[in-house]
Amino acid sequence: MPSDNVTPFRRPPKRVQQRQQGGMGFKTHRGKAVLVQLLTLATYIAAFLFPFPSPPGAPIQIVLASCISLALALAAVALAMPNRYDAMPWASTHHEHALRTLIIGFAVWTIASALIFVNGALGIVALYVHIAVVIWALIRAGVGIVLALLRRPIWNPKGWLL
Repeated sequence: MPSDNVTPFRRPPKRVQQRQQGGMGFKTHRGKAVLVQLLTLATYIAAFLFPFPSPPGAPIQIVLASCISLALALAAVALAMPNRYDAMPWASTHHEHALRTLIIGFAVWTIASALIFVNGALGIVALYVHIAVVIWALIRAGVGIVLALLRRPIWNPKGWLL
């Protein structure tokens, strides 16, 4: 049989499927899900430790440190948004969960911070609301980290609690 035989019925050569290696590499679905949850956790811890905007007359180090939470939140959103629909089904629930944690927490945090501008005496209420938001985000992100390490989906990613 000649080597230049061209037929329309020839099967194309089989492609070798590239499979993601396991582990905690940030190119795997597991690594991305864990990283998004860790960034969400770090966002709220940094927001509580270094409030934004910083108090008037604060040194430049405090002003720069208060921008850390914003940078962490943007990094979490930048990682979660493109992977929300392209990831494995269990990992996409983690990205949706992290995005909703960031958005809901940010909205409640902003409303609580606005209370200080309404009346200075409401500052203590704002402090308690900030503490409640941090605890809420710690629980949500903590459960998300554990489930991401186990490669399990979030039960209700669009819910307010877990």
